[in-house]
Amino acid sequence: MTPTIHCGSFEAERYWRDPNLAVLPSLSDRQAMAVTEAMDELLFVFCNDGDILLTRNVMDSAQLDYIRSIGFDIGTNRKPWLENVEQITECQQLNVFELFNACTSKKLLLQTFPERSKIEAFAVLPGVVEIIQRCRLASRVPEQSIVQKINAKSYSLAMRDKLDIRNVGVIVEGIPRLIEEGSRMLRAGSILLKDEYGVSGKGNLSIDSTKSLLRIAKYLETQVAKGKTVRFILEPLLDRKTDFSCQFRISEEGKVTILSIQQLQNNGYAFGASFTMGAASVDRLLHLGYMDQMQQIGASLYQEGYFGDVCVDSMILQDETVEPIVEINARKSMSLIKHAVDCSMVANKLYSCLTQFTLLLPSDFNYEAFLDNLRNRQLLYDLGRMTGIVPLSSGTLLSSKRGSTSTSSKSTKGRLYVAVIYENEAQMDGLITGLKKSLSKAGLAIIA
Repeated sequence: MTPTIHCGSFEAERYWRDPNLAVLPSLSDRQAMAVTEAMDELLFVFCNDGDILLTRNVMDSAQLDYIRSIGFDIGTNRKPWLENVEQITECQQLNVFELFNACTSKKLLLQTFPERSKIEAFAVLPGVVEIIQRCRLASRVPEQSIVQKINAKSYSLAMRDKLDIRNVGVIVEGIPRLIEEGSRMLRAGSILLKDEYGVSGKGNLSIDSTKSLLRIAKYLETQVAKGKTVRFILEPLLDRKTDFSCQFRISEEGKVTILSIQQLQNNGYAFGASFTMGAASVDRLLHLGYMDQMQQIGASLYQEGYFGDVCVDSMILQDETVEPIVEINARKSMSLIKHAVDCSMVANKLYSCLTQFTLLLPSDFNYEAFLDNLRNRQLLYDLGRMTGIVPLSSGTLLSSKRGSTSTSSKSTKGRLYVAVIYENEAQMDGLITGLKKSLSKAGLAIIA
């Protein structure tokens, strides 16, 4: 059987973003970016036997052995794409497809791609078409301009209007308009300022006073003086009760297949954890016409020229009002990864959640020893036990150390993504408590 090649870059929105747009204030965090670049390891959950997972960095051998032991008989690149630290630094701004097209070991990688293989990308990004053509892969992807258009936050606002859904957001262009609309909205309460391509808690600012609004306007003036364009979304800060999302896929022929609805536990505006939504809540959404709205969104996206994976973020407010469209993400998502865990690892009458821990790692941290500790404590998921902790990536823990020439004993920051497979909530709590103890034993400090 011809394999499928799985790869991609997370936080895809930064590659779609117009560089001429002004940006909101944020803190630069190179270690956090290194974690994001290593998240492609999570894509193994979409692989079938014989598929190929291409990752930006080489997966730790202990992690590869583990995922193969739980039924994922896959191939993956075992040599660095780039030869030295200088090259890595030069290519930090490239997405994984651009990196592939620029890398020195390209010929070796090409040999692992059987002709007429298919490629499954986390998101359609610049460079993917070149790979498809060069490697003679049997895949089609939507045009980049279409993908960029429908992933803009302003497109989600337009979709609300198209489907006659309450639209509380406005597009503001220019600093005077930002101040005018922001001041008007602030009379009713706090507001949310959104970047057109904000992602994972970045590019969203909560504003609760005119003073704060004017301070942001002042920050943007410097960028305008350098030729940047001010274009943002303004919305009232809604009193949310529950975040959830719907995952569906649009076929090349236009068929919209709803895959799952996941309830989210977010950290601010960033992903925190994902659970399967309860049957009663899903039934209520069905009664309210939510599924029909998702089908309509899918049909509209197909009319635009898009096909592939979609995640629509939604919310339930404190008064039980459903906001069907918070934003539309035309790509794979963390909740789709959670759904793939359900499909591939969760047996009948079992449940799963996907969660994460941000950690400080000691300089002598050993990932294989950490896995062994989980195994010895009977916490690690395996095919005999069928419940337990599934570490989904090693690279997100080890990425900040990779490529470093420093001999410093200073701790580095990493993130551990895990799936927890369990019979009941008591077992889930016990597994997570045990995981935290194992992290502590390995010298890792949980910071978020």
